[in-house]
Amino acid sequence: MISRRLLLQSTGVAFGAAAIGATAACGQGGGNTGPEDDDAPKDMRFAWWGHEEMNRTTTEAIELYNSRSENVTITGENASWDDFWDRMATQIAGDNGPDAMQMSNQMIVDYAQRGALLDLEEYIGDVIDTSTWNEDLQSYGVIDGIRAGVPISTDGFTVLADRDRVEELGLSLPDEGWTWDDLAELALAIREAGGGDLYGMSDGSGRYELLEPWVRGRGKRFFNAEDSPVTLGFEKEDLAEFWEWWASMRADGGCVTPDIEAENLSHETSPLVGGRAPLYFTTTSELTGVRALMESSIQALPMPDTAGGSKPANFVRPNLFMSAWAGTPYPTECARFLDFWINDPEAVEVIGNSRGVPPSPEAAALVEDEPDASGLRTPSEYLALITEIGSPMDYLTPRSGRDVYQLLGRVAEEVRFGQTDIPTAVDSFFDQAASTLA
Repeated sequence: MISRRLLLQSTGVAFGAAAIGATAACGQGGGNTGPEDDDAPKDMRFAWWGHEEMNRTTTEAIELYNSRSENVTITGENASWDDFWDRMATQIAGDNGPDAMQMSNQMIVDYAQRGALLDLEEYIGDVIDTSTWNEDLQSYGVIDGIRAGVPISTDGFTVLADRDRVEELGLSLPDEGWTWDDLAELALAIREAGGGDLYGMSDGSGRYELLEPWVRGRGKRFFNAEDSPVTLGFEKEDLAEFWEWWASMRADGGCVTPDIEAENLSHETSPLVGGRAPLYFTTTSELTGVRALMESSIQALPMPDTAGGSKPANFVRPNLFMSAWAGTPYPTECARFLDFWINDPEAVEVIGNSRGVPPSPEAAALVEDEPDASGLRTPSEYLALITEIGSPMDYLTPRSGRDVYQLLGRVAEEVRFGQTDIPTAVDSFFDQAASTLA
């Protein structure tokens, strides 16, 4: 039996290599020992994490599925982000994983490579219909030859802007794309026009959502995901110049001070919602939630590109996947539930955009918000824009990649508070990242 301690050693709360023994023994085709009997009762579990709206829509979708299935009862298991992965590790270690589960784009590679996820390939086309999807989206979730999950939502990185506040200052936002120079110019103009009482933007120096577009614009990637072990796909000078750019912004008031950024732990405590800076960095899956917190008009803008850069910064990514446990005795029913989630019109309307834009064009059209007369972009409109001006995603987050993202935040905070200088911080980040990915 695999110990929970081993399960928790990797990726903070993800499971360790020993978990392969418990899951792979069940086989990638499922843990059942015979044909799945559709006439027999099926008591199943679906696990997820999420905010209040996600919890509500998920519960309604499960109830709808159960109401249509005489012999199937799916029980929902909801938790916060950290508790979800802690519980998942414990359950899989105890050979008691949920039959189906929501899976993060930051964690699916780790779980797949450890043998915990069912190969869904045999159900594609027969049970799970993805035939109308974008070709890139159809391939996301195939990891080392195993279809470890199917996307259930899509999103992209974005700069959210309080358009009303910016226009009150006599300034304007870009119509479509812009560069890092444009972003700096606007942030500093906000500071000046605000008379010193307003900063331009939140501090993105510790966010991978900013560093990845920065290095993409230089023709590079955050990770060389094909390497074994995985390596960083950019050089020390790229990170040094990134942090120097942010240091300049802090010095001139283009972004908030370190103490204000330290309070930026949620949308509710962000400089945007708190009225301290009208530019804020997040993902489009959070757009609706942020707008609900504010009376102002919030516009979604692309991430900045590098002037003359060799690669577009923006890309659409699968936000969340649905996967099934390799040990489930009900692999076919898991596949049916997945298809219901992404293709059944009533289910799609129940779930809506609570997790981001659905990957199916037909599903996305069903839940598309009405166009805004003032030009505020809906999530679908924003993804259409960055699809036009951007390029495909390079890879899913590799195993231990999330740990590197968190490392970036910690080291950047040390720089912000003057606990270390940039050259020392860059060396530290690269050394620790290499150790983490090894």
